[in-house]
Amino acid sequence: MRIPWILPFLSLLPFISAATISGNIAFNGLLPLDSLPPTSQISLDHGLTKVWVKQDGSFTFHNVPEGSHQLEPLIPGYIFHPLLVTVQPAASSKSDTAESSTEDQLHVQILNPARQPLPVSAVSLPYPLVLEPVAKENYFVPQSGMNMLGLLKSPMVLMMLFSGIMMWAMPKLLANMDDPEFSKEMAETRQRMQGIQNGDWTGALSNMLAGTVEDKPAAVQSGGGSTKTGGKKRRK
Repeated sequence: MRIPWILPFLSLLPFISAATISGNIAFNGLLPLDSLPPTSQISLDHGLTKVWVKQDGSFTFHNVPEGSHQLEPLIPGYIFHPLLVTVQPAASSKSDTAESSTEDQLHVQILNPARQPLPVSAVSLPYPLVLEPVAKENYFVPQSGMNMLGLLKSPMVLMMLFSGIMMWAMPKLLANMDDPEFSKEMAETRQRMQGIQNGDWTGALSNMLAGTVEDKPAAVQSGGGSTKTGGKKRRK
């Protein structure tokens, strides 16, 4: 019958080993204190939890459960390295202060998506967290200079070049077609092809091999004074 009294306390179990994550923004020549935007926030777990950055640059997350959490500053106009904060189970031994207990419970490292995270046995970054800006956001793209290769690859330029080449080459092709020697060669070629089509394979082939067109030899007619083998028989 005591089970219903225990159930409300079960919901408090995740907060027994929960930790508090706090830190500060490191102001420098890149980001002075008076340049901190009023809309600055710190995101935890891809925006699942967000807290505002105070005017002095401090921030605090309360009741962060066990596990690995991605912490990322959202400071408009500035770029920061995201951090991977691992909350470990609370130690059973008693500590002198709550801050030292939280420091032992947290493992902080720079998050690099290109490599695997370091184990919690590796050296941790100092706590409280110190977030230092890396660079300013710059969305200005300088205008590129003249690129002749890119200009030649343009479809419009290619069409203009092709049209210019055709305008220069077509008159020369037509002039070669009007050449008497070229016309004579074309006529000889047509005559050879006609000979092949008419069935004179032997003569057309010999003419093509010899490179000349020869007239067909005239047919030799037999003489009209040929003797008759069988003479008239005399009448007896």
